[in-house]
Amino acid sequence: MPLRFMVGILITVVLTGCQASSPGDAFSVKPAWDHQVQGLTHYSLANGYDIWVQPSPIVTMSDIEKAWIVKDNLGRPAAMIEFDAAGTARISRFTSGHVQQPVAVFVNDLLVSAPRVQSELGSRFMVMGIGDDAAVEQFIANCQAQIDASD
Repeated sequence: MPLRFMVGILITVVLTGCQASSPGDAFSVKPAWDHQVQGLTHYSLANGYDIWVQPSPIVTMSDIEKAWIVKDNLGRPAAMIEFDAAGTARISRFTSGHVQQPVAVFVNDLLVSAPRVQSELGSRFMVMGIGDDAAVEQFIANCQAQIDASD
């Protein structure tokens, strides 16, 4: 159940490794709001903003169909991820009604980014801020291992 290109948004992710106990723990994007929502988990971000996050993910590493290394707009290593049709449908459906609200990006069960949705997302998005080339390569390797395991 992967995702496809996220139009109009780049998700910044700072990773400290990608291994987790299950594929869903290694990477997930969850619904989030910038206002208090009863029953959701509250996070205070480093930029001073607060978000409230739903526990169930929209997409996880299990939804990744392809992953490869790219450079971000500043020339730093990043990962481009492409989701399968089911994941793309889920992220597109959710984000079409969630413009100007955040999504929460988790890596190894840690909130690493909460970008605002600028437009409906599609099958691909760039995961930026992973770190050096080795960190990006490790993330890609973990994605590929999940892809291979599901074939």
